[in-house]
Amino acid sequence: MIKKQEYRQQIVERLGHLRNRKILIYGTGTVARRLVGNLYGFSVIGIVDRLHFGGSIAGVPIILWDEIQPGDVEVVIIAASSQNYEEIYQRIVDKCMLFGINIYGENGQDLITAYGWSSFTVEGARYYRRSETELRQLIAQYDAVSFDLFDTLVMRKTLEPADVFDIVEDRIRRKGILIPRFKVLRREAELQSGSHNIYQIYEIISEFAGLTKAQEKIVLETELACERSVLLPRKKMVELLEYARNLGKRVSIISDMYLGAEILEEFLKELHIEGYDNIYVSCDCGVSKNNGLFERYLRDVDGMVCLHIGDNIISDVKAPMKCGIASYGIKSAFEMIKLSNFRYIMSWAHTCNEKNLLGLIIAELFNNPFALYGTSGIVQINSLEMLGKTFAAPLATIYMLELLAYLRKNPIYKNVVFGARDGFLFQRLYDRIKNEFQETGDLPESVYLLASRKLCIRAALAIGDPVNSLMMYRGTKTPEDVLTDIIGLPKERVTPYDAGKHMDEEEYYAAHLEMITKKSKSVLGRYLEYIKGSRVDMNQKNLFCDFISRGTVQHLLNQIFYEPMDGLYVCRCVVKDLYSINARGVYEDKLERGSILYSKHCFLETIFTSPEASVEDMREGGRPEFAHETRTKEEIRNMCKEQQGIEEFFFDYYKYLWIEGKELKNKLPETLIYMCDQVEYVGECNHVTEIKLYEDLGNTYLETLKI
Repeated sequence: MIKKQEYRQQIVERLGHLRNRKILIYGTGTVARRLVGNLYGFSVIGIVDRLHFGGSIAGVPIILWDEIQPGDVEVVIIAASSQNYEEIYQRIVDKCMLFGINIYGENGQDLITAYGWSSFTVEGARYYRRSETELRQLIAQYDAVSFDLFDTLVMRKTLEPADVFDIVEDRIRRKGILIPRFKVLRREAELQSGSHNIYQIYEIISEFAGLTKAQEKIVLETELACERSVLLPRKKMVELLEYARNLGKRVSIISDMYLGAEILEEFLKELHIEGYDNIYVSCDCGVSKNNGLFERYLRDVDGMVCLHIGDNIISDVKAPMKCGIASYGIKSAFEMIKLSNFRYIMSWAHTCNEKNLLGLIIAELFNNPFALYGTSGIVQINSLEMLGKTFAAPLATIYMLELLAYLRKNPIYKNVVFGARDGFLFQRLYDRIKNEFQETGDLPESVYLLASRKLCIRAALAIGDPVNSLMMYRGTKTPEDVLTDIIGLPKERVTPYDAGKHMDEEEYYAAHLEMITKKSKSVLGRYLEYIKGSRVDMNQKNLFCDFISRGTVQHLLNQIFYEPMDGLYVCRCVVKDLYSINARGVYEDKLERGSILYSKHCFLETIFTSPEASVEDMREGGRPEFAHETRTKEEIRNMCKEQQGIEEFFFDYYKYLWIEGKELKNKLPETLIYMCDQVEYVGECNHVTEIKLYEDLGNTYLETLKI
């Protein structure tokens, strides 16, 4: 045993160069306690740990990773056995890389130099070879097969298990029960309970928080309801359980869990997971997998050759092997994203809302534990619903939440006007929120307005100076095409442009002014008939919602409407002095269309659109005239599937995972969109890279993805 004075001297020699840096200690075990107690003269701002969320060591507080912001920490020291350095390093490296935090071991080793930033690991390379076929063949060889439960047969839609407690805190707050930092209290109560029984845990919580018996019951029931709402089956593993049962194997579930078998069986029944013979739960049996639960199981399967399947390397792989049970390890979705090319996205999930958003995505991407088989870590998108959920749904989610917050803050609008075609899905989401969620309050009525650029240009030319307005399209089309394609004049009535005859384009348009004005007034009159029939009140203040735009349609509509509309876009491309409109975007592109969102806008516009073709003119009586449909029926059906995935994702998040008042920054959805051409499209998505976007104003087809 090294003497205290000698150890302090070793600390100075190993870590003395970090004395003036802001230090975070990782770990709460023996090594950490010894280190913290001897870091005299060092600036230690806190301790983080995977198990302990609260308390202190030698006066230094144990804090949550979620609470750490850029600039708070300069160095993390991993205070654990050196043989565990790499495992812990891989757990924290992404956030440290994003925040510019150096990582050292307690022995003074510079772990970034030792392990680097590379995402490649031997563990990952091995896991890419694990397949469903391999496991099926293994199951066939054994008499009895047992499955772990959480992260094996079922998983949560949250990024990490304890994130459920953030949701519980919010839901009990809505019921008038305030328990600040409930996640910390809940975790510490679990550790103190010994047997990890949910009822004993809540006795401790009640004592700590000063709850009445009635309040304790409400909080406990709320936790169970939240747990139930975020659970879903890992479908492939459930299929394997059914496969084992159909082969005549004895099938059991073995779980280290604070919820007893009675509660878990209710959950399993709701998820349609049936056909197992027994369920063994640590809190019921009084022992965990590591200290007696497998022995308890073996007494019931005496003489049978057994296989256990689970995700935890210690309790599901090593523990059964010590008891003579063969084991097969799979990965949780949380561990799988770290083995994939999506691992760096985790760096942008800081707040509980961001973590829950990413959790819902990986519940789709990595529900199948064999999703990385043969991929070298490249994520595969194999369904159109998955495509919509992964890339488009987070963007729709942040926009809809921003829209709701904006309307609550600015209760001045008669209507929320969603412009065709990009507003089609957003209106559907908005109307569902308004009709199904009373807590949103009295939201304005929505209107879906047919309002393409081409139609609005034709109508608005009757107002103001049409010749000057047409000069905006100089260089984008020939003057004849401007008059025929954009204005809609008959080709036989348009004089060919002759640079020798006409002084310039302005003179050319002036020569056709009478026809332009007549056409525009006709379109305007019919369009006004349509607008009046659309239920939008042109005399009142309205909010115009658009997708990715410079504001052209809003600018033109504001010339037609008696009261100018304000605008809220998903992304506004800001061009100085282009339009005098009051509009802002959840994202603002001030880089001359150089943002991530704009660079992917062609891909996104094939998803955020309507089943109808673009409107380009108005007939008598305000009846819309649609352009020729350039998409195939299959492309439209595929778009509808993608939108179905978006809608399902949004309401899953909004109803069960979103916490009002907590931050959801726009960086995470933007980073996910960036990844849309960093994946492999397979199955029903193998056509995605071939889709083109038809740009009706320019009569051109644009590439959507570059892979």
